[in-house]
Amino acid sequence: MPMPCYLSLEGEQQGKISGSCSVQGHEGKILVQAVDHLVEMPRNPQTGFPSGKRQHLGLTITKEIDESSPKLQQALCAGETMKNVELEFYRITPKGTEEKYYTIKLQEAVLVRTRTWVPNCLETENRPLTHMEDVGFSYEKIVWTWVPKGIEAEDSWTTPK
Repeated sequence: MPMPCYLSLEGEQQGKISGSCSVQGHEGKILVQAVDHLVEMPRNPQTGFPSGKRQHLGLTITKEIDESSPKLQQALCAGETMKNVELEFYRITPKGTEEKYYTIKLQEAVLVRTRTWVPNCLETENRPLTHMEDVGFSYEKIVWTWVPKGIEAEDSWTTPK
């Protein structure tokens, strides 16, 4: 069963952008319900060989509208660079405790899109949902970390590979 993620943000102009999370140990973070991130390597369909440079197609989160929402809109409209973007992934261990096991950090990130949406209230399967928004980030550099063993990978679209 998936668990929510937690997002920490700090903008160059606005400073820390707090969310409304009240979960113990994650107070003030932005509670993230879904993450969509895509990196592609174009390939020739006949040969399988690379046909271009890898493409980072952005990272999008889905969250409930909360106290961070106006600041996120301001950051988007002003083109504010984020000094810190850290997305923390948690899971439940066999002992029943919460464990941070994966992180994604973005450097030189900017918001590139927001989308506010309300699920169809007439559909019964949407009853657990509330007013939502999608927030899309573009970035210069990304760092992925497998926390339990400190395994790290990074990529910068400005650095040739």
